[in-house]
Amino acid sequence: MRLYFYIYFACSMILNLSIQANGETSRAWEVLEGCRLVKSSINDGDSFKVQHKDLTFIARLYFVDCPETHGAYMDRIRDQAYYFSITDSDVMAAGKQSTIFTKKFLRGEFTLITKWADARGGKEPRFFALVRKNDQMLSSELIRNGFARIYGMPTKGNWPSGVTPQSYLGQLKQYERTAQANMIGIWGNATKSLQLAGMNQLDSGVEGTRTTQTSSANASATAASQTTKLNLNTVSANELEILPGIGPALASYIIAARPIAAVDDLLEIPGITLPKINSFRGQVIISEPPPPPKTAAFYLADIETYLNTNVTVIVSAVVRSNQAAPASFKAVILQTDNQGVPGGSIPAFIPDEFYQAFVQYYQQPERSFTGLLYQHDSSTVLVYSRK
Repeated sequence: MRLYFYIYFACSMILNLSIQANGETSRAWEVLEGCRLVKSSINDGDSFKVQHKDLTFIARLYFVDCPETHGAYMDRIRDQAYYFSITDSDVMAAGKQSTIFTKKFLRGEFTLITKWADARGGKEPRFFALVRKNDQMLSSELIRNGFARIYGMPTKGNWPSGVTPQSYLGQLKQYERTAQANMIGIWGNATKSLQLAGMNQLDSGVEGTRTTQTSSANASATAASQTTKLNLNTVSANELEILPGIGPALASYIIAARPIAAVDDLLEIPGITLPKINSFRGQVIISEPPPPPKTAAFYLADIETYLNTNVTVIVSAVVRSNQAAPASFKAVILQTDNQGVPGGSIPAFIPDEFYQAFVQYYQQPERSFTGLLYQHDSSTVLVYSRK
């Protein structure tokens, strides 16, 4: 009887290991539509309980790591504090903000993409996953809004949509550089950050009559409001603090609550009352007016229509860039506007032989430039075509 028990136990262990190995290495992607967040004490920014039909499990995001929400893992907290250049206590406060952001993102139904790779980390089943809602990836939005770091398990192989891990990681790095430069989310509390110090910066010189600087070589549409009002979904914490009754704490909660669909949704944030909202209602908006035509923002807002076509932008300034360009090309950043209304910026690749003449010509603002709108290494650029 005892021999039978040992044989049974050994066979069970071998079978279990075989199933785990198969699940982590050879399973195909599964796309689970109509998932919902399950209320649970384990939920935080990067791990949360999910229900899909009759199945309930914990999802752990690929690629990103959110700050801890309690002090059980001090080694991890110290590592996160070092990464963001904040204090240990600030890590747990930031973790709560990340949790709020993720909870807001996961309202309603969302899509989960997984290979059922074991994420471990607890008694309940936990699997690595990608989460998408309204064509936005949760991991991207966490990085873009400064509530997570690029850290942890990447995916292996192309996604069902054809996206490669390398291209997605490049996109995340761009988002992180922008969040760092604009001090968004957790980065707003960072001091002397090693990541900030190591970012790729543009050359300080600006070619053109308007002196404009940008901190990312992969600039995109300008986030600042085209009106004199503050956009609750894009402005920084410092700008939110301009509003009456909004201090650092409430500003951080507003950012964590994004996307904000209506100004009155701020009532869900503890400490914000209707009289307080009414005191600044006329100073804020929740979405931008349409971008002006013939600008970077105009074409980037409808990228599917204009990608791989020739488009014309009105150039207000040319900024030198250290962005890597294809052989025999140099990179610049084109600042665009239309009749004084800002229209964002976009990288452009200029042939070596035309570079000096190009820079000289566009020292005069409001001149038009026509180029091919093109995707290069996960960045959208304009290409000056050789005739």
